[in-house]
Amino acid sequence: MNSAYGSCYGRRDAARKSRRTAALRLSICLLILLIAASEVLAHNPGESYLYLQIFSDRITGRFEIELADFNEALELSGTDGEITVENFDERVDFLRQYYLEHVEISAEGRPLPINFTAYEVLRVRSGYAQMSFEIGGLDGVPDVLTFDYSVLFDEDPDHRGFLLVEHNWATGTFANENQISLVFSPSSRHQDFDLTSSGRLRGFLAVVGLGFDHMLLGFDHVLFLLALLLPAALRRENGKWQPVDRFNTSLINVVKIIVSFTVAHSMTLILSAFGIVHLPEGLVEVVIAASVAVAAANILFPLFGDRLWMMVFGLGLFHGFGFAFSLPELGILGEHPGLAILGFVLGIEIGQVVIVAVLLPFLYLLRKSRFYRNVVLPVAAIAMILVASVWVVERAFGLEFRMTQRAKALIRSFLP
Repeated sequence: MNSAYGSCYGRRDAARKSRRTAALRLSICLLILLIAASEVLAHNPGESYLYLQIFSDRITGRFEIELADFNEALELSGTDGEITVENFDERVDFLRQYYLEHVEISAEGRPLPINFTAYEVLRVRSGYAQMSFEIGGLDGVPDVLTFDYSVLFDEDPDHRGFLLVEHNWATGTFANENQISLVFSPSSRHQDFDLTSSGRLRGFLAVVGLGFDHMLLGFDHVLFLLALLLPAALRRENGKWQPVDRFNTSLINVVKIIVSFTVAHSMTLILSAFGIVHLPEGLVEVVIAASVAVAAANILFPLFGDRLWMMVFGLGLFHGFGFAFSLPELGILGEHPGLAILGFVLGIEIGQVVIVAVLLPFLYLLRKSRFYRNVVLPVAAIAMILVASVWVVERAFGLEFRMTQRAKALIRSFLP
């Protein structure tokens, strides 16, 4: 009876586990689909956009609108006046003139000239127009900008316009493409936008945050550090890993590793950011991936011994170049470059300290566990070598697998 009951209960438990597993897989698939959809539907029909880049001595911007919305609202679709991707070069002046008649930017009651510069049309849906400009008539950045925005409002009352500030050091805004500052509608065409803020300190702290995030989201950098930290509470003796006797010993080992890594990557990050030294990005990314494999292999076959810090320093130089490659994308070097680089480096170091502070006590507690030393440590090392090897192949031959991209996006979706 007990055997039959246990068998039945086991089948029900297995069925529940199977359903939970299926639900988890379905949730993951839905998350991936949502992430993919968010990439495609970044801009929605019936919306136009005004982006601003606010620097210490000038303000630039960009208008964006879908051609289908513009053509339909002005009843140009199917006529000789229709603007398409193919004839955009010939019709861009008409679009610019329309914007000049329907957008006014002023400061202190004085209209400011909108001077168009470059333009581009993206082949997304029916085509997406991007028209860059500079705001003239400014001696400096005003405290308040006033907008009169009526793009397509008279033709389409349901149309909406959005103001987004892409860059503003003083407010700690960099490479922003999601946070909307103002929403324009037929009933709210005239709006003021306050540019005042706490100044350089806020921008500096924002850059520190970017460096912190970049360290924690840099999977290859984190994995390299993890491979170095896993045996930090152990010592090699007679060909085997043995626990250290004191926490101070572990701490000294970690300090040597962190200092070597910090000095190395800070040097090359600064030299690269200021354009003094440059290496091909492809080469750097391959070496960074290989560095994870080298650090993990050192767990299985310790070759560096007391000279581990030298290996960390040498490979850390390439990690610095890798950090530097992200700076232009973040858009933090346009002004106050010295302060920006200092803040970014500081953020990276804070990220490292957080990783060490979380891991080291835990690893010290595990140091006497034979299961950790004989099973967990080698299995983790082999897994990291395999992952790093995939990265090397991807980066060397430009074959980044779609699953790798989706995995990164999925992990990022769970982070704040």
